[in-house]
Amino acid sequence: MKKTILLLMAVLTLSTSLSAQDNKSKKEKFTPKVGNLSFGLTFNPMALAGKSYQPAKGDFVGNYINSYGTEAKQMWVLGTEPLASLMLKYRMSEVMSLRANIGFTGSAINYKEYVDDDRADALSNGKVVDVIHNNQNNVSLALALEFHKLLGSFQFNFGIGLLYGVGGGRITYTYGNPLTLEGGWQRTTMPYLQQAAVGEKGLNEWRAANGIAAAYPIESYNQGYVHGLGLCCDLGLEWFCLPRVSVGLSMTITPVMGVFQPQTYTVYEGYSTYKDALDTYNKLVSPGSNAVLYGTDSLGFRFSLNYYL
Repeated sequence: MKKTILLLMAVLTLSTSLSAQDNKSKKEKFTPKVGNLSFGLTFNPMALAGKSYQPAKGDFVGNYINSYGTEAKQMWVLGTEPLASLMLKYRMSEVMSLRANIGFTGSAINYKEYVDDDRADALSNGKVVDVIHNNQNNVSLALALEFHKLLGSFQFNFGIGLLYGVGGGRITYTYGNPLTLEGGWQRTTMPYLQQAAVGEKGLNEWRAANGIAAAYPIESYNQGYVHGLGLCCDLGLEWFCLPRVSVGLSMTITPVMGVFQPQTYTVYEGYSTYKDALDTYNKLVSPGSNAVLYGTDSLGFRFSLNYYL
């Protein structure tokens, strides 16, 4: 009888303990409330196949820059869904939040090479430096309304909003040797910046015009900064794995986007026989282009890690 009483007391104690732990767990369980803010980081692996605004590991710097400068035609450079972004959400009601995503990437590269100093004598072997400045940047901003359905520790999300992106860049050139009359208005430069033959394509593609027989690029704007505005939608699941912490997975799509490219050009510097002086010439590449992109091939997957305040 005594053993039975002790066993019943042990079972009662264990039951009471489990009940208390369950109540404590229920109290600690977090669900987003109106007015809550959350901060998150997102990752979209599908964007790895898009254009890179930075050199890849192991790339030759000169080759990376040359890949942009040798293309004389206008270039589309805009990416839509970024590889990674910062995410902010504000809970407006029990079923709806306002969400903002911002992603950015870029590079500002100063590529330098030694060239012969045109003002030095033959025995001094003097050197000066030519520099190519290559700036490539991309920023995307998405504003969306996100609708929720909370089921236990899981939350189903549907979002719809607008995605704006701007991407592109320009190349500028600085020469260690000035153009001089004594040098025949020509300078020693990096090999692929020297004067090209008529019709030859390269960083300094040039055809004699305005009395300028030899010219050197000082600015290339073949890409410009391309602007895009489109509709973005996503559908996903969020799991509150810890109090105030969640992980999420969403499928994203940009079914339609308008893209606008500015006027593009290359500015050259050379000696004009008409003016008998140094002059610049703006060679226009394109007056600007536009496009409407639509369809279902703009799919992406967004992984996120979020913290709720």
